[in-house]
Amino acid sequence: MFRRRTKIVDGPVTEEYLRDWLTEQLAARLDLPVPEIDPDKDFESYGMDSRAGMQISGKLEKLLERRLSPAILYEHHSINALVGHLMNGGDDDG
Repeated sequence: MFRRRTKIVDGPVTEEYLRDWLTEQLAARLDLPVPEIDPDKDFESYGMDSRAGMQISGKLEKLLERRLSPAILYEHHSINALVGHLMNGGDDDG
């Protein structure tokens, strides 16, 4: 399922990389400038709909090359909460 010709990231995904990646994804999906994204602010407060959440979680699965719950952005309510879950050995959710 996660086979591809080239890796998205050379080496392991760091906490900083993941936080920046999620910030950029959220900004792009919501048509907001990156500096307006607060990593501690709830995804819901940005007005993110389920479609955007599913798109980001799908891309996140590919980035991390592991199964995640499609609702992971709703289970961990901010970028920092989600990064913390994923970087601290959060189980594969899907």
